[in-house]
Amino acid sequence: MIGKIFKLTFALFGAGITYFIYQLAFKVPQIVETIYSRGIYPFFTKTIGHLTSSLPFSLAEVLFYLFLLSILFFIGYIISAFFKPRGEKLIYIGKRVLSFFSLLCSLYTVFVLFWGLNYARLPLAESMGLSVQSGYSVADLQNLCYDLIDECNDLRNQVQEDEQGVYQLSYTRQAIMETMGDIYKTYAPDWMNVSTHCVVKGVATPNLLSYFETCGIYSPFTFEPNINMQMPDLYFASTVAHEYAHLQGFAREDEANFISWYVLSQCEEPDLAYSANLNALHYALNALYQAAPQLYSETANLLCEASKRDLNSYSEYWETFDTPISELGDKIYDSYLESNGINEGVQSYGRMLDLMLAFCQKN
Repeated sequence: MIGKIFKLTFALFGAGITYFIYQLAFKVPQIVETIYSRGIYPFFTKTIGHLTSSLPFSLAEVLFYLFLLSILFFIGYIISAFFKPRGEKLIYIGKRVLSFFSLLCSLYTVFVLFWGLNYARLPLAESMGLSVQSGYSVADLQNLCYDLIDECNDLRNQVQEDEQGVYQLSYTRQAIMETMGDIYKTYAPDWMNVSTHCVVKGVATPNLLSYFETCGIYSPFTFEPNINMQMPDLYFASTVAHEYAHLQGFAREDEANFISWYVLSQCEEPDLAYSANLNALHYALNALYQAAPQLYSETANLLCEASKRDLNSYSEYWETFDTPISELGDKIYDSYLESNGINEGVQSYGRMLDLMLAFCQKN
């Protein structure tokens, strides 16, 4: 029992120091950017990340199930304690509780030091020299929609579709996951591509991420971008690029979304550029609907019928997973984002439009 208390004390102390460093980091983003995001963090990805990348499976997925097993064992230990002699019950339960809390404290420390500090780095807009305004006009937003619609209409004529007339990838998903590092090397500036060259991993468990209405997830413990292999083709490429941006140390969702668009929209491959631009258009049209519903229909109607079929098919797929499980997943992830300084929670994904508008005005 004394050993368990010592371990918990050590874990709590480590977590406390880590929490103090984490809060302090948000006050010095320039230091975090220079020392951690472009120095210490890339070292982690090029050592630990290089090892995990060589595995033919997602280590993060394995660890996820091991964590679930640890929870089940913990519950089993607690239940079994009630069958212990009266004098031993409290000690037995206490040992298990201390062990579990020690594990949670250790996971928090590893999360922050391995990746979480990237939430405190300089805003991407500042690194790119973009002037993000507090508010853009409806005309600015509508013009962005026009530009994206023109791109999507043109690119849609260059990609393949299935028997139902719905977009399908011209090559395998594995090819996209394996070459995303090369794409970043070609189209992203050096400071945006500082981590290890990694092969993105597909989640092996069928529909595991779909039940949580999630396209991809980055594991900060193993430095592995993980992708939902059952999601439709439409945003597969943009999702891979999004999770790869997390690997490069860009933790904020709006910035990862923007980087995904920024990198893929430059690609000569129509599949990649189409996925990125239509994904961005999805956010832009939603924002236009909220800002000026009267302009939404006339603007959205400019999108070609083929792209509308793609969007409808994509929505139909996710409607089958609109369950209490997915709602719980949204709430958990929303709380996670807010705990890491993203006050808008899951709504922060839409802030990529501010970056896009600033980028378009600059260029």
